[in-house]
Amino acid sequence: MQRFDEHRRQHVHVVPDEAEFVRLVGKLAADAARREEAMQVAEMRRRESARLRARLADRADALYIISIAAKLADMHPQTLRKYDREGLVRPSRSQGSRRLYSEEDLERLQIVRRLTEDFGLNLNAVSLILRLVAQMKGMLQVLDSIPSAQRSHAIEVVSAQIRVMITHLGAEDEQTRR
Repeated sequence: MQRFDEHRRQHVHVVPDEAEFVRLVGKLAADAARREEAMQVAEMRRRESARLRARLADRADALYIISIAAKLADMHPQTLRKYDREGLVRPSRSQGSRRLYSEEDLERLQIVRRLTEDFGLNLNAVSLILRLVAQMKGMLQVLDSIPSAQRSHAIEVVSAQIRVMITHLGAEDEQTRR
């Protein structure tokens, strides 16, 4: 019996007093406000980066050095170097071995950002998803090459679902939007 009483005393839940409860609620509210503010700042940076990209993206064949590409992608140049080392983006190189980022590279960087920041994925998972997206785009090319007269309802459904998955990952392009 004594053992039972001892066990019960050790596992009794302590109810916080009113002041402690108010402090905990205040802390949770402050944490939520900080997270919301951080999300708003990130969204503002993304919009600013998109506006800058729109101004500079008049040419589809434009190439940007790493400092400009980092500003356009709203990332630190070291992050771009890391993504290059990891194989997540493959910028071309100048004769002096400077990285030259294309619009396609910048779009890929935005996809990597979305997968890491919004979905919380690590770089290995991002690499896997990028390979899967490339395969899905290849499947879309095959499906889209089938003449309209020979396309079945099943092909249309599969094609639409692949497009939805690619769009959800933020990896859509002109071919995917069709």
